[in-house]
Amino acid sequence: MTLTHRERFRIRIFLVILAIGLIDGLLYSLNYGADLDAQLRGAVTGLLVVVPIGLWETWLSTAAIGRFVRRQRAAITVLISSGIYLSSILFGIHTGAVLFDDAEKAESLLGVISDESFAFAVAISLLMNLIFQIRRILGPDVMVQFLTGRYHHPREEDRVILFLDIRGSTAIAEQIGALRFLDFLNRFYADLSEPILETGGQIYRYVGDEIIVTWPMERAARNAGCFRLLQLAEAVIAQHAAHYERTYGTVPAWRAALHCGRVAVGELGDIRQEIVLIGDAVNVTARLVDHARATGEEAVASADLIRRLQIPSPIPMRPLGPIDIRGRREPLEVYGLGALPPNRSGMAAAGAASATDRPGATAASSRPSAAAADVAGSSQPIA
Repeated sequence: MTLTHRERFRIRIFLVILAIGLIDGLLYSLNYGADLDAQLRGAVTGLLVVVPIGLWETWLSTAAIGRFVRRQRAAITVLISSGIYLSSILFGIHTGAVLFDDAEKAESLLGVISDESFAFAVAISLLMNLIFQIRRILGPDVMVQFLTGRYHHPREEDRVILFLDIRGSTAIAEQIGALRFLDFLNRFYADLSEPILETGGQIYRYVGDEIIVTWPMERAARNAGCFRLLQLAEAVIAQHAAHYERTYGTVPAWRAALHCGRVAVGELGDIRQEIVLIGDAVNVTARLVDHARATGEEAVASADLIRRLQIPSPIPMRPLGPIDIRGRREPLEVYGLGALPPNRSGMAAAGAASATDRPGATAASSRPSAAAADVAGSSQPIA
C-alpha cells in the first residue's frame, strides 16, 4: 500500500508525539525511584498519556469534529484542546497506576492521582496545547526551522515558487461582505492544505487572497509536485463545489504562476520574526502572476522551471513567447498551462500535449519548435 505524503506526515508527527511521551514518562518515573520497575512504569504511563493526544492531533483534528473545534474562537479552541489533553493525561496516569499498583485503586481516580500529579497534568496539557497552537500558526516546517536555527544565518537555496490567487476576489468580497469573505478564504486555504502536503510543498505566506507555496528544487525535481498541486487542488475544490455554492454563492477559481531560482532564505525581524525568501525568483514569480491576470491565463510557468523538471505525466502547455519582466535585462520565455481534468492520479487527459513538447525534451516522433530549442539551449542566470 502506497502512503500519501500527508499520511506519512501524520505518521511522523504521531511517532514524535510517542517519543515525547516516552521521554516525559521516564522523567516522571523518577518520582518513584530509579529502578527498572519505576522506569517501566514511567514509560508505559507516558505512552498511555500521549496515544490519545497523538490520535487527536494527527487524525481526529482533521476530521469534522476537529474542523469544528478549529473554527471556534482562539480561547474556546484552547479550552477544548486543553480539556482533551488533560483528560488524556489523567487517563494515562490513572491507567498506569492501576497496571502497576493495586487494582482496587481503579475504583477511585483520586486514589492514584495526587495533587502534585494533577498540577503536573494541568501544566503539561497547557504546554502541549501551546506548542501545537504555535505549530499551527507558524507551520510545522517553519517551527522546526526556528527551533533548529536552520536559517539563523542566511543561506542560499534553489526553490520552486508558486503564486496562486483567487480570480474575481474583489467582486466576491463585495458580494458576500468582508467577514464572510474571510471565512471563504479560510475554507479555501484549508482545502488546499492536503494537496500542498501531498506534493511536499511548504506554505511560505498568505497575502490576502494570494497564497505563496515553495518546494526545495531537489524535491520538486523528483515528482513535479508543483504541477500536480494545481490538479489536486482542482479535485478538492470540485469535491466541495456544492458546499461553496450553497454557503458563499460561488466556487473559487484561481490563477497561478510557477518559476524557480536561487533565493536567500533567513530569519528577519527583531520583536517579530519570520523566515523570508529574498531574490529575483520571488520577484519574477510575482510578475508572472500579474502577466496571467492581464492576459486572462489561468496558469503560467517559466521555461526556466519546465526545463529543469522531469515531468512524469503529459502536461498540456503552449508557448506564450518571451515576455519582458520588470527588473530583468533579458525577456523570459513563458508557457501557458492548459486546464487539467481534476483527478487524484496526477495524470492529464488523453490528447494533452506530452511532456516531450516542453523545452529541452526530445523524442523520435516529436521535434521541439525552434523557440523551444532556443530556450533549451540557453541559460538565464537568476540572481
